Amino acid sequence: MTVLFYGSVIDHAGEQQSFRLQGSETVRDLIDALGHHFGQKFKAFLLGDETCLFLINGKGIMTARGLDTKLEPEDKVEILPFIDAG
Repeated sequence: MTVLFYGSVIDHAGEQQSFRLQGSETVRDLIDALGHHFGQKFKAFLLGDETCLFLINGKGIMTARGLDTKLEPEDKVEILPFIDAG
């Protein structure tokens, strides 16, 4: 699958804008794999309260099963920083 980073997520990923990954069954597995590759600080950033939005093929994971949303090998995962309009 292809994982795309946007905004401040790129900064936390060491300026990397995308990543190719195989073998993640859920968003939770994906975050574990990204933490293994980019480090535990990156994983903690992704899991922070209202830090990031996750889109799978353009749809938010909160409309599915959250971190337990199933992933397919051909999915496009986008990770965006959460924007507080308040």
